[in-house]
Amino acid sequence: MTFNKIVWKMAKHHYKKYIFYLVCNSLAVTFFFMFTTVYLNKQLVEMEQSEGIQYVLSIPGVALFTFTIFFMSYAHHIFMKKRRSEFGLFMTLGMTRREISKLIVLENSIIALISLIIGVLIGATLSKFFFWLLLKFVGIQEILFQLHAKMFLYTVIVFLVMFFVAVGQSLYLTFKKNIITNLKNEKITENVSDKHARLGGIGLLIVIGSIIGLYFTYTGHRGGDFLLLWSLATFIGLYIVLYHFTSLLIELIKKNKGYYYRRLLYLTNINYKYKRLTSVMMLVTVMIMVTLLYSTIILFTYITTEREAIEETPFDVAFIQTDSTNNVGIDAVKAIFEQNGNRVQRHVSVPIYSYFQKDYYEVVHAYTFMSLDAFNELTSSQFELKNNEFIYFLNENTETPESIPYDQGLRIPSGSDEIIYDVKEVIAEKRMNTLSNLSEIFVINDTELSRLKRSVDGLAAVVHLINLEDWQNSKTEVKKLKQTFESLHASTPAINVEHIVPEDELFQISSRIEGYEKNKNSNGILFFVTIFLSVLFFIGSFFLLYIQLFSEVDKELERIRKLYRIGITSKEIKRMISQEITTIFMIPTLLGTTLALLYILAMATDIGGVIANPEIILHFLIVGGSYFVLQFAFLFYARKKMYRLLSTKLAHSIDKANI
Repeated sequence: MTFNKIVWKMAKHHYKKYIFYLVCNSLAVTFFFMFTTVYLNKQLVEMEQSEGIQYVLSIPGVALFTFTIFFMSYAHHIFMKKRRSEFGLFMTLGMTRREISKLIVLENSIIALISLIIGVLIGATLSKFFFWLLLKFVGIQEILFQLHAKMFLYTVIVFLVMFFVAVGQSLYLTFKKNIITNLKNEKITENVSDKHARLGGIGLLIVIGSIIGLYFTYTGHRGGDFLLLWSLATFIGLYIVLYHFTSLLIELIKKNKGYYYRRLLYLTNINYKYKRLTSVMMLVTVMIMVTLLYSTIILFTYITTEREAIEETPFDVAFIQTDSTNNVGIDAVKAIFEQNGNRVQRHVSVPIYSYFQKDYYEVVHAYTFMSLDAFNELTSSQFELKNNEFIYFLNENTETPESIPYDQGLRIPSGSDEIIYDVKEVIAEKRMNTLSNLSEIFVINDTELSRLKRSVDGLAAVVHLINLEDWQNSKTEVKKLKQTFESLHASTPAINVEHIVPEDELFQISSRIEGYEKNKNSNGILFFVTIFLSVLFFIGSFFLLYIQLFSEVDKELERIRKLYRIGITSKEIKRMISQEITTIFMIPTLLGTTLALLYILAMATDIGGVIANPEIILHFLIVGGSYFVLQFAFLFYARKKMYRLLSTKLAHSIDKANI
């Protein structure tokens, strides 16, 4: 019999190994290709509303890329571990290293090609389905599913690079060992004795310290700068915990002798498995953590879109009007809204006066003044001001009022002289919609405002603030009002005020419905992308655990035979297997869920904490609960299949022994 026939017969006999390896590589291609269909979707990335897409994709993208590398490497390691003993046999029969190298490269190349084809086809089909399903659910019509050359090119390049690196490593390890070592490859037990219980406690302290650090630094505009640093610290600590903490836990359990010896077999076996599979458990835990963390944050953002729109736009409609621009009578404006039954509930007119000045670098600065009476009416206040005093009014909500400027006074050039004001009060509240020149306002008394108008060349205007009976159905009316203003603006001469900012910016309309739809679109896109990645992460974490469980069934079967010989009953073995599978599935899930919750509690400080936003905990419970339900379903499936597989193999081995 020739070598080719021997190889072919062995391949047919062990065809399940090849199918397993092919499925794993196809899944890796599928995951990566599905990610590229989102990351490289031009409409998704280029949309104005999707400014946060790259940020949302960054950390999950790195996690998915890491998972793909590890998943392929792990699958290749399992495949080659089973094949290395066969290569040792081929060497004893006279096959040269060159022939074995040719065999490894050939069979891996064929598997790689088939995996690419299957993975891309499945990835494209699933991506199109998810795009249709989630975009329909979110209600976004602007984005379409796309396929273009870059998606295929990047997937092929990344897969082939990782694949052939793994093959090269396998060739090196195969030829580094002698024939006897290769033949006994599957019998070799990994050394896991260098574990120290106290290091598990140190790892736990690192995790706790990183979360506390995140809690105290994740505030303000630069709070996110420390997120990656604390995340790395958490992951390092988590690895140490997973590698050593079981030893610490067992040391503590040993203090209760009765409990320890009743569960001795289970505890020692789990301790061994967790030390040997630290990398797998670490990756699964991180994937679960990232999935739950980002899903909760984006779900919270998406659901609170309406509240966000109300906070950003205190009035349903706002616009600036002068004698020559947007000069439509307020009765005519009300008629536009009320023609469809959308009654105006409140109307506030705020006179303002704006002065424009260029600095040394030719940058135009706008100074907007408001009368004290108008400010008191707008804010329901009763402030009083002297002629040389002003209130600095920042039209936004801020948690750091101490950082607001103009605490040293204000100087306005007036001919050859200056008008000087001293600050009396600094107020930061969102009282008006965001319009040009209305982000910061200087409030002075009515007498001073009249003097300022006579002394300084500027622009007198009125800010109209309107609340409607039903702002959510005001889109058509707002559009019509815009068209009316645009028609007037086209036939109106330019305003003759020195250094005035562009009129297109100055006389825009700010409406709550537009802000709401923009935020809903933006948050909807982020929600879609996050759910898309979460599905990939969930499937990936399950398959990683599944592969880990079923890759060494033969070793598990051998262990069960030995347990039978020392008198362990079938019922006890079944219970032990159930406990081990449940632990392997649920410990990463519990750890990932706990870390995600702690990160949410820490990051929520940036929005006032969970006490001020209790709904974020509700959203976490919804996401986490859904994840646990699905994870339990997969757990029951994996446990049932393991029972059936071990029972079949055990019965088969008993029949062979009887024969």
